[in-house]
Amino acid sequence: MLVEVTSNAAVLPPQTLHNSLHIGGVNLALCGQSAEEIRVNEELRPFLGDSSSADIHVSAEFVDELKTFPGNPQFDSGALWRVFSEKNSFTFDFVSDLLGSHPYKRLVVDRAFSSAQLSLSNTLLAPYAPIFPLEYPTDELLITNYLASRRIGVEVHGCGLIDSMAGGQLFLGHSGAGKSTTTRIWQLPRNPFILSDDRIILRLDGQQLRMYGTPWHGEAAFAEQGNAPLKRIFILQHGTHNRIRLLPKAQGVGEVFARSFPPFHSAEGLEGALEFINRALDAVPCYEFQFVPDETAIQTVLEFHD
Repeated sequence: MLVEVTSNAAVLPPQTLHNSLHIGGVNLALCGQSAEEIRVNEELRPFLGDSSSADIHVSAEFVDELKTFPGNPQFDSGALWRVFSEKNSFTFDFVSDLLGSHPYKRLVVDRAFSSAQLSLSNTLLAPYAPIFPLEYPTDELLITNYLASRRIGVEVHGCGLIDSMAGGQLFLGHSGAGKSTTTRIWQLPRNPFILSDDRIILRLDGQQLRMYGTPWHGEAAFAEQGNAPLKRIFILQHGTHNRIRLLPKAQGVGEVFARSFPPFHSAEGLEGALEFINRALDAVPCYEFQFVPDETAIQTVLEFHD
């Protein structure tokens, strides 16, 4: 189920400690001078690999403290991070009400999202050791922006599974649409390989659309490294009966985009994500799936023919 993805990856300096992560066909190297600076959490461990090159090179270091970045942010997530735009880089400041008004972490990344400096505040974070430098959402921001800036992929809000008979199946939905429910419905009777119950990365391999598992799971806590080809995409809708309806391509693009995680701080990134989704739906059709949350939904998918 795994395929090799070629890239313009940079070779890592031999003297640098690093952990290599493989997410969505992207090699990310977390580098530092100590084990603490390259520590990864439990969610990322299944995505560790052994690579001497990196598409994204992240240098991590602990500093005494971080001051508030001057000026107004280009975008505020309304949660943990805000981003400031400079001529040759983006600066992401991570702030938590629990830790005060100063950033506890700062990510400065080039506009291609291939090289980054990650600084962590010892003053604020020391009481919460052990610290994981790439802890969510830092890892997700790096991967999704890298994909969008190159127009080579997008992260979507969906449940992705590989069934022994039906192959790769992707069910997209907003929160509460039934992604975790769908995962559980398929799990017991079919025992599929579940890539994720919440967030999937889509990439094109030539003319073939593939889905990749990510570390960023939902309430059912499924997150696996692996990928599979897709022949179609389902948009989940709760219904009184099971019904699958082909969506016109333009509508399908809109529905997938509405369930994706594009870089809202970047006009170029938004355009790149939308352009990729448009090409993805040239490769596969998109369907609305009104479903009943029981095993009859599985049978509807298994018996469905395009």
